[in-house]
Amino acid sequence: MLNWNCPTCRKSILKIKAGTFHYELTQRSRNARSHEDWSPDLDDYVYSCILECTNPICKEIVSNSGIGFVDDDTDADEDGNLIFVKGVFFIPKYFSPSLSIFDYSSKISSEVKEELEKSFALFFCDPSSSGNHIRIALENLLTYLKIKRSVTTKGKRKYLALHNRIMLLPKKYHEIQDLFFAIKWLGNVGSHSGKQVTSDDILDAYELMKEILTEVFTQKSKKMKNLAKQINKKKGPRKSK
Repeated sequence: MLNWNCPTCRKSILKIKAGTFHYELTQRSRNARSHEDWSPDLDDYVYSCILECTNPICKEIVSNSGIGFVDDDTDADEDGNLIFVKGVFFIPKYFSPSLSIFDYSSKISSEVKEELEKSFALFFCDPSSSGNHIRIALENLLTYLKIKRSVTTKGKRKYLALHNRIMLLPKKYHEIQDLFFAIKWLGNVGSHSGKQVTSDDILDAYELMKEILTEVFTQKSKKMKNLAKQINKKKGPRKSK
């Protein structure tokens, strides 16, 4: 099991609560076992369990479910030699409450946060839909930055495409403009192309979004820290009169 962070305290990891992990063969797999061509590799499972935060102050409870399959695994024989065996592996699909895949500043706008949380909830079960919500979060971030959503020409209102809105970012954000475009392209795959979006694609988008949010919402903090350093270095006003 991976070390998933608690979605509530975000400080400690989740562990399976003793006695709660349960898995069963699917109906299709039970029927397949009666066929002469059956092999363990064909078995599919579903599982469920309760996760508990290891922080004794928090102890949040998270329900988790997913699927299982049989694949090659390694073990050691009586002499300590490496051998190959069949093992059951499990893939999570649902968490409630949903996990936060990455940490972000508490200063981010509620519209951006809402779409990020929706993306997190869908990450394990539907990467394409998860990607769509990252794209919406990006649109909402542009609105927060006061980038206009539409223009009016000849009395007609025309909504701007995401690409055009990114082009309108002020100069101070030009260094991270490529990050906005990268998320847009990843979002386009799930929204328009019909291509399969993978979890790795979404993780790439999360890395990009995390960097953007850090730059946008901690920029003032960085400026204040730099200002304090200058004043401390001068031991007084940073600009001499």
